[in-house]
Amino acid sequence: MRVREAIPSDSARLVTFFRTLYSETNFMLFEPNELTVTEEQQARRLEEMSRSESGVMFVCETDGELIGMVLGNRGIARRTRHSLYVVIGVLQVWVGRGVGRALLEALESWARARGLHRLELTVDVENRRAIALYEKCGFEREGVKRHSRRIEGRYSDELYMSKLISV
Repeated sequence: MRVREAIPSDSARLVTFFRTLYSETNFMLFEPNELTVTEEQQARRLEEMSRSESGVMFVCETDGELIGMVLGNRGIARRTRHSLYVVIGVLQVWVGRGVGRALLEALESWARARGLHRLELTVDVENRRAIALYEKCGFEREGVKRHSRRIEGRYSDELYMSKLISV
């Protein structure tokens, strides 16, 4: 298992990874086949993030297969440039095997090296495994985003969580 920064040549595998991820769980934002990012669009996004330091994506791979990813999007306004919004996804067969923790550690190291102060995310209140991981990694609950998503005809709440990394 290896964690590294995603590069534009990963784009084809990332498109496949996201398609699989979104079909395996309701905890991600997008439904299966809803997000239609092309390989070219994914490559351009990775290039832009690298060039501008507006964010970063790390992937976790084993035997040439992408099994997890974490994305950090930096705040765009001067008042939020110290923050990184986190999105993470791990293929279901790899959940509970250290992939999420390794990805979060890589992202936090990247953020610390750039002097960022805050990591933040939202997580479905029913995603107990993810919440437990975030709390083990030092994230704290800040509040509830009520009825933030509608999944299979019912509303779902999300927790706001954050971690201050340069106190």
